[in-house]
Amino acid sequence: MSVLLSANILEVFGLDWVSILIYLGNLVLLIAVLVLVLYKPVRNMLREKRKNLDDVYQENERLKAESESLRAQYDKMVVEMKLQNAKAAAEIAEVAQNRADEILKEAQAQAEAVIGAAKKQSATQMEQLKAEYRDSVNKLAVQIAQKLLEREISEKDNAALIEQVLSDWESD
Repeated sequence: MSVLLSANILEVFGLDWVSILIYLGNLVLLIAVLVLVLYKPVRNMLREKRKNLDDVYQENERLKAESESLRAQYDKMVVEMKLQNAKAAAEIAEVAQNRADEILKEAQAQAEAVIGAAKKQSATQMEQLKAEYRDSVNKLAVQIAQKLLEREISEKDNAALIEQVLSDWESD
């Protein structure tokens, strides 16, 4: 019965076994042509795209590694620059300290020179004042002695008397 049904169906549609075989052959041929014409080129195109994407990914990874390397070099350079700046600042501070020490030594030397000059000037002035004092005392003593004795004392006697008085005065 199933064979009858299948035979009837073929007749209803106006088909015979040869036509079905031709249609099946055409279908297989169409599929083969589509595989050759469309599937393989599409598959090859997808492979190319995949390869291109893989290449881009590898390039990105290479660039990422390179940028990380450059970043590490940059960080290293920054650290080195900071060290160099610190060394330079230390050297500048040392030079400045040395210069300050030199200026201080020069100032001390100048101060000592001024003090020495002032001491010399003071000693000179003291000697001048002593000489003036001796002259004043000498004249005063002569005048007092003249009035007391009412006679004239010689300069030689006066100088000896003044020297004796001054030496007594200086020793006290």
